[in-house]
Amino acid sequence: GLAVSLAMVPEAVAFSFVAGVSPLVGLWTTVTLGFVAASLGGRAGICSSSSGACSVVVASLCATHGPAYLSACAMLAGLLQIGGGLLGLGKLIRLVPHPVMLGFVNGLAVVMTKAQLGHFRDAATGGFLSLTTGAGASMYGVTALTMALVKLLPKVTTAVPPTLGAVALSAIFAKFFSLPVKTLADVAGRATFAGGWSVIPKIGLPAGVPLSLETLKIVLPFAITMSAVGCIESLLTMQLLDGMMDDGKRGSTKRECIGQGCGNILSGLTGGIGGCALLGQSIINVQSGGGISRWSGMSMALFLACGIVAAAPLLASVPVASLVGVMLLVCQSTFSWSSLRLLRKIPKLDALVIALVSITTVQKDLAYAVVAGTIASALGFAWKQSTNLTAST
Repeated sequence: GLAVSLAMVPEAVAFSFVAGVSPLVGLWTTVTLGFVAASLGGRAGICSSSSGACSVVVASLCATHGPAYLSACAMLAGLLQIGGGLLGLGKLIRLVPHPVMLGFVNGLAVVMTKAQLGHFRDAATGGFLSLTTGAGASMYGVTALTMALVKLLPKVTTAVPPTLGAVALSAIFAKFFSLPVKTLADVAGRATFAGGWSVIPKIGLPAGVPLSLETLKIVLPFAITMSAVGCIESLLTMQLLDGMMDDGKRGSTKRECIGQGCGNILSGLTGGIGGCALLGQSIINVQSGGGISRWSGMSMALFLACGIVAAAPLLASVPVASLVGVMLLVCQSTFSWSSLRLLRKIPKLDALVIALVSITTVQKDLAYAVVAGTIASALGFAWKQSTNLTAST
């Protein structure tokens, strides 16, 4: 939980900027949604937060009507997710073909990698940092050190999760040698890590959002899209973790939809923007041994809350490069490398579907990708069956 809470910070901050809200809003969204979804969700090990897929969907709503409408949207999306869970609509995720799943993980790995590469760019020029500069050498060096430590620490000790140990050691290394690396405070702003009880959000309905039919007309289209995207990404993450754990247990699609819905409602009541399960952070959790208990996801939220309130200066000093190193390894393990070896052995239609879903995930969003891939697979299956028709007299 502690390892994942550190990895959640840069993602939550980045998604806050995408949605157009304060970084503190994204962090508290991760706390509230992460705790509720982990406690009520479909299986242990899933970690939820404000997400890029959901933030992109509601960014225009924030730009035109303000952050308060995002909270209302999150609450309505949560109600729709709970309704979908109670009606058993989550079971439809089992209709998603395997090539679509492969395309999803490959596309998501590319999206996550692109997000991490942004940290290697110079803010002034937009180009990649040079190894000949202190900032560039420090960024590349600390990232590489973290990645090496994640691989080496399990061979030395299993008492500490490798990701947590690697981040701690690389942060100490950067601090000891006074390396010019960006910290979380540099990315999110010092005000985000002010700490104290004053940063805790208040619970209540979004201020300035009238309860009227006009408001419903504004929010409902965004809420429908957000609930669909959130459920699809969360349920696909759950299915992938089922395969990773290989413990003979299958997550409950009904509970996952309801858990995500309850988390989004509480997120909205605390001024948050909503979100869904994150595959990368869930993989970190499972690889660190957190896939056996719901407390791993719940403790992620609790550690992050304690960090924001009581250990803000310590959290603020963590180098971004350390977390980037962890996330790059997650990207490497998320991508289905076996799918590349199988491209020449599987039917051309399946290869086309994998490529279609991967490209659509990168260029558009997950919901479009899954729908497009599923339709393409269904049409291909229908065509194949039609060519196999025989008649006898």
